[in-house]
Amino acid sequence: MLKRLHIENYALIEDLEILWNEGMTSMTGETGSGKSIVLGAMGLILGHRTEASAVRQGTQKCTIEATFSSTEATNQWLKTYDYEIWPDIILRRELSAEGRSRAFINDSPVTAGEMRHLGEKLVDLHGQDNTRLLLTRDYQLNWIDQRSNHDHLYAAYHAAFSAHEEAKSALRAIELEKAKPQTDLDYIRYQLQELEDLQIEKHDWVALENERNTLEHSAELRHDLQAAWSALTDESQGDSAIDRVQEARKRVDATIQRTAQYSSLHQRLDALNIEAKDIANELEQQAESVEENPQRLQTLQGWFNDLQRVLHKHNARDAQALIALKMQLINRLEKVSSIQQAYDDAVAHEKQQQQAMMQQGTTLMKSRESTAQKLVLEIESTLHSMSMPNAKLEFDFQPGEQPDQFGIEDLVMRFSSNPGMNPLPLQKIASGGEKSRLMLAFKAVGHDAVSIPTIILDEIDTGVSGNVASKMAQMMKRMSNHQQVIAVTHLPQVAAIASQHFLVKKEESDGTTRTLVQTLEQDLRVMEIAAMLSGTEVSSAAMENAEALLLDNQ
Repeated sequence: MLKRLHIENYALIEDLEILWNEGMTSMTGETGSGKSIVLGAMGLILGHRTEASAVRQGTQKCTIEATFSSTEATNQWLKTYDYEIWPDIILRRELSAEGRSRAFINDSPVTAGEMRHLGEKLVDLHGQDNTRLLLTRDYQLNWIDQRSNHDHLYAAYHAAFSAHEEAKSALRAIELEKAKPQTDLDYIRYQLQELEDLQIEKHDWVALENERNTLEHSAELRHDLQAAWSALTDESQGDSAIDRVQEARKRVDATIQRTAQYSSLHQRLDALNIEAKDIANELEQQAESVEENPQRLQTLQGWFNDLQRVLHKHNARDAQALIALKMQLINRLEKVSSIQQAYDDAVAHEKQQQQAMMQQGTTLMKSRESTAQKLVLEIESTLHSMSMPNAKLEFDFQPGEQPDQFGIEDLVMRFSSNPGMNPLPLQKIASGGEKSRLMLAFKAVGHDAVSIPTIILDEIDTGVSGNVASKMAQMMKRMSNHQQVIAVTHLPQVAAIASQHFLVKKEESDGTTRTLVQTLEQDLRVMEIAAMLSGTEVSSAAMENAEALLLDNQ
């Protein structure tokens, strides 16, 4: 249950703390007094969205904090998401004037989504717009599911639905590929043939590039090699370089006859002499081997021109990149060539998944029908107790044309409150007051299955008065035997039956407006209920009626 709500700098609220009791609490106040502000803060602490404009003017940050009793379900949720388990659950939400939002569960930072998921296990917040949800198929299915014992059936259907969606997506992708024009296939073949003609894998392109460079510069290479050979061996101007190395070797050889100090120099000169002769021989051979071959050069240049053209065309770095591209084209060609088989397989798989989905959906629908039949009896009994003795409710389940994540069925809720009239779709027949009682009945039935500890009813009693209002108040009181009920109301019958009563009002002082919440006891409570009975002018008769109303509900 909700124990405490602290609101600071939220809209018209400056600093407010509300302590809640078990059982039923009523919250009253004039239109515009700020009841919706309190509920807005409650929604914020439950993870709902908000805007920076909610921060009280002239302040930088609003803070909302709520304390709840923990339950087995909430402790399991905290354990699952690895949050600390405290005796109570403390939710805190902070919103800055710049729009930044922070959320905390037991002082651990969380996302607003996580706070919302936990909040759904703590509070059922029924807003003024929620009665319209009663007309929607998704709300009706969810209401039945919450009061059923078929979570495993819903999980199985949802898994089958997701598998069918994946199968449909895969089929659509293949259909798009299959629908591509034949020119795409022809172009793939053309690109692949172009790469085949290059014979990329058969050539050592590094070796070919060296060969091409040699042929392009054969004359210069031969001249340079011969010049290098001459530099080592030419004796036309005296001793050659090799002769001079040999002379140096002889001189050092003479020194080692006298001392071993220079033996290492002798060894090095000896090696240099051998290496110089070997280099001279190789230079001579290489110079003689360099030949001009214009025909071979032309062939190589043609290959490299083709290679560069294809590299540029595909924005490829080198021959290896073209080899990888070739493999990609081969794979694409094989894929396109086998598209018909893939399409046939995808069609068969999609049909198989659809059948599995429909089978699971039919099982879930039958379980929902069975549950709905039992719940209808409870709903009708509840409506009978709220001055609708002839109320009749039906749930009409039919397989729908387009299954979705909620199920395969269409669901129409039919209702009649008058004898001799067949039930008709709710939106065509029910009045505002009837819809209010029907929604309250929906909230009241199956509370043990839903087991949400707190329910907040924001003017669910709209459109009723008199004896009907008393019956609805009594229904809320009975609900409070099983869960904490907080009723925002304009009805004195509802306000009087609650065991705790808050008055929301606005106060203007020092040029500013504040929303306050006052706990009403004894005379103040009588005065508020009398005002609700008679309006602004509180008569003595209204005071007597208020006292009697409170006394009757003790």
